Amino acid sequence: MGRYISSQQSTRSDVKYALCNFGGNAAAVTYRLLNEEFLPARNIPGVNPVPLPSAISQYGSYGTVSPSGYGLAMDPVFTLGGAYHGYPNNTTNNTYYDGAIQQAFGYGGAHAAPSTNGNGYSNYTGRCGEFGHDHWNLDAKGALLLPRRSPSYGVETKTELNDAFVNGDLSDRSLTLLLWNGVLYLARRAEAEAIVVSNGTRGFISKFTVPSLPNGFYGTASYNRTRNELVILGGSSATSSSGMWLRLYRNLPTLDATSDLNAILSAITPTQLSISWSGWTPAADAEAVGGATPVLTDNGDVFVGFFNAGSALYVVRFQRTGDTTFGTPSNHVSYGVTTSYGRNNARGSGMQVMQTRDGSTVAFYSQYYYYGAGLGVITVNKRSNSARVMYSDSDTSYGRSLLHWGEAGFAVAFNSSSSYSAHGNGAVYGYDCSVQTATVSPTQFTLSIPNGYTSAAPHPFFVEVNL
Repeated sequence: MGRYISSQQSTRSDVKYALCNFGGNAAAVTYRLLNEEFLPARNIPGVNPVPLPSAISQYGSYGTVSPSGYGLAMDPVFTLGGAYHGYPNNTTNNTYYDGAIQQAFGYGGAHAAPSTNGNGYSNYTGRCGEFGHDHWNLDAKGALLLPRRSPSYGVETKTELNDAFVNGDLSDRSLTLLLWNGVLYLARRAEAEAIVVSNGTRGFISKFTVPSLPNGFYGTASYNRTRNELVILGGSSATSSSGMWLRLYRNLPTLDATSDLNAILSAITPTQLSISWSGWTPAADAEAVGGATPVLTDNGDVFVGFFNAGSALYVVRFQRTGDTTFGTPSNHVSYGVTTSYGRNNARGSGMQVMQTRDGSTVAFYSQYYYYGAGLGVITVNKRSNSARVMYSDSDTSYGRSLLHWGEAGFAVAFNSSSSYSAHGNGAVYGYDCSVQTATVSPTQFTLSIPNGYTSAAPHPFFVEVNL
């Protein structure tokens, strides 16, 4: 079903390793493979430049991908034919920019989507979601699978997969749920990219068309395995908070690789709650309304995260008052921002969503400032039915990356700013989210980067990979 996916690779569990470099140019850097606790799994010797192709033609009408910098060969861990970049795709310029490859193997960890063919500001904070460019797939032979072109925007497909990601604590971690163009999909994580590339014609195990859900609502669902329930957030329009609803499906069987979503959900008459917002309200745009995302916790409460550009990242709570009833939304926790950009303005901006490897905790996060600088992370713990600010800063120069750490935690790594430089403070913090309650925030740990640097050192670059 997926593109270049072997049956062996596609049924593996979720990402367990992170590839890490430590600055310098691409011809002379140190790479290490880290395990799920960010401890060295192995060094990767013999990183050498390899020839670059002149272009990649499969991006079709979205233009040509131009080579830049060095390609890398790290056999047998993985091989890559080159690092690519070009002008961003727009109405006056048909060269497609593949930030995933250039940012990974350019100069030491800067993450930029330049407006010209040169350097630019860090854009990492807003680009590393559940399927972001810090989460790549390797096939059975160890070759890196390049992100494909999105039919909608001409950007990395994995960026749009971030928008479509549905948080769900599925027992089979090779599986994922996506909500894309009004359809809920069950798919292998390693094959999900094909859903977006094919406009929903392949890449999935089963699917369910959500009744009366206009296009523009993405990722607006949550599955809770403990309760065997699914909630879907929608409305009459993906750009208006008026007419929004919360739909509850109860008594689902446990979802696995044999599940037929259409048969299961079509047989259930859902309970629908019309939402009357009070206090915090999603702004009237595709970022805040179409991107608003629910988390269904073990006691039945629903927390909804959304991003009002120029204001804040918000998480509100709908308290469960009965088997099929909810109270009015209550203001819960927020993180104030300066940037006026959401995903409706720039694909790298706005709210992103990621969940811990065990599915117990969901992170809503966004950049603080323009150019991907600063970071705020609000975590919702499904087990303890709580929302807390895990991490926040108001940095206006440097980006951040959010990655998995252990079974029930996240890691925050600092990234460099403009010009693909790799200098500045490079601390990496780990957060144990398993301890989170209504009054206790995730516990912070300073992680020892394998070469000993934790501050005043080159910013390492981390890429989560499936092996």
